[in-house]
Amino acid sequence: MNDSTDSAAQLKNFEDRIAAGEKIEPKDWMPERYRQQLVRMISQHAHSEIVGMLPEGNWITRAPTLRRKMGLLAKVQDEAGHGLYLYCAAETLGVDRRELIEALLETWSKSDFIEKTIWEKLISVLY
Repeated sequence: MNDSTDSAAQLKNFEDRIAAGEKIEPKDWMPERYRQQLVRMISQHAHSEIVGMLPEGNWITRAPTLRRKMGLLAKVQDEAGHGLYLYCAAETLGVDRRELIEALLETWSKSDFIEKTIWEKLISVLY
């Protein structure tokens, strides 16, 4: 068999597995475009978790009581943890976490609305 026949057979097997409702594991064969789309979606979700914790972090020092500070800290920690888990999931698909983070930072560097303090916080969290 040549590569195109192998690829066609693999694609048919993959599509049959999807149609049957089987789980596709990260190390299983999948079309490269499918893998890239998974990485894109997972990394966007991870980025949103990390970026989503930044506004909450700004309120920690302003919280009126220790109990409220602890609540905000827990929320920030949860968001960071969610981002970490998602970056780890993307890594199982063969992409380096550092590449994903650098892509996020590069995208943000082109934005005029990002304040320096947010940049510093984001970098300190990610690295």
